[in-house]
Amino acid sequence: MKILWKRALVTGAAGIALAGGAGLVTASPAAAAEGNVLRCSAWVADNRAYGECYNPGTQLHAFSVHAICGWSPDAYSNWAYVSPGGTTTVSIGCGPLSSGVGGVAIEYGG
Repeated sequence: MKILWKRALVTGAAGIALAGGAGLVTASPAAAAEGNVLRCSAWVADNRAYGECYNPGTQLHAFSVHAICGWSPDAYSNWAYVSPGGTTTVSIGCGPLSSGVGGVAIEYGG
């Protein structure tokens, strides 16, 4: 019984190694080399946090706007996707009991 158990562990580990290796082979070299190429700017206007990103790359990229709010919890926009060669603008405001938007941050990924 011990021999069967050891063989199952070895076979399972080999299957996991093969599955992990297959994922590495199918990854796009361009996507790995490109990284995050978004060119973004952020500002506050009319008590809202704005973020605008341009994607000069060849892959789809995502970003989110983080509004830093005064006396209420910070607010986060949904993820926005920017196509290659495209520009996307996103805004988010703070809650009604906030003292206003005190700053803006842009988060990459998604």
